[in-house]
Amino acid sequence: MEQKSKNTEQKRKKLNIARLTESAMMIAIATLLSMAKLLDMPYGGSVTLASMLPLVILAYRHGLGWGVLSGLAYGAVQLALGSENIGYLPVKDFASVATLILADYLLAFAVLGLGGIFRKVCKRQATALAFGSVLVAVLRYACHVAAGWTVWAQFSLTKAGLLYSLSYNATYMLPEMLILVVAAIFLGNALDFRADSLRPMPREEKSSVSSGLLMSALALISFALSFDVVQIFSKLQDADTGAFSSAGLKEVNWLLVIVLTAVCFAAAIGLLIVRRNGKRAEKEEKKQQKEQ
Repeated sequence: MEQKSKNTEQKRKKLNIARLTESAMMIAIATLLSMAKLLDMPYGGSVTLASMLPLVILAYRHGLGWGVLSGLAYGAVQLALGSENIGYLPVKDFASVATLILADYLLAFAVLGLGGIFRKVCKRQATALAFGSVLVAVLRYACHVAAGWTVWAQFSLTKAGLLYSLSYNATYMLPEMLILVVAAIFLGNALDFRADSLRPMPREEKSSVSSGLLMSALALISFALSFDVVQIFSKLQDADTGAFSSAGLKEVNWLLVIVLTAVCFAAAIGLLIVRRNGKRAEKEEKKQQKEQ
């Protein structure tokens, strides 16, 4: 009995060490991805290469509690990397600084621990990760909006604090969410994160050709929308005053935006048509087999 208890304790210690190692690696990967910025806003916030996904995967694999703790650790890392933003605050009172640290960093990334709550709800892993990604992106957006409405609104030139915060944070969180969801669907179909060790998704659970076509279409649309947001909204805000102005629209390369968007949407529509025709042909084939 005592030997069995020792073996159980040893297994638990090994599991905790493995989780800590995995979490450290995922946080490091997330930090590196956060530095790969497609859009860097002048007053904080950026569009990255799905930097939240490693934390969503951690939450999916190890549950809510572990996910929240990992998110808090990642938030602390982001706070250390973005500490210069706090240093630029015109007011140094404790309440403002504490609210900024809590809403813009710790709480904003702690919510990534909710990324795995759909694991028991959705049968397909890719679907669970996609819904979890949407949820955490919306919650993180809400945290940044709250910080913008309370702390940063004191220093904004606009009187519409809430509207400004909603608009400003949407410029980077919308494409960030689109990129995150597409990456979650792709990896969710390719790798099995429910296993103790990383392995390819079992053949019987891999996405069909139909799902692959749908995912490719969504990826093209997400890329086009993200590209448009980066190209347009990066020119709308005055880097000196922080105010949004339509004057910057003349600096946008509209030909590139229109052509790339049209090509991506046309390709996406073509893939969806192929998918629809394939599903019809599959139904017809099944119907003929039944009749025979």
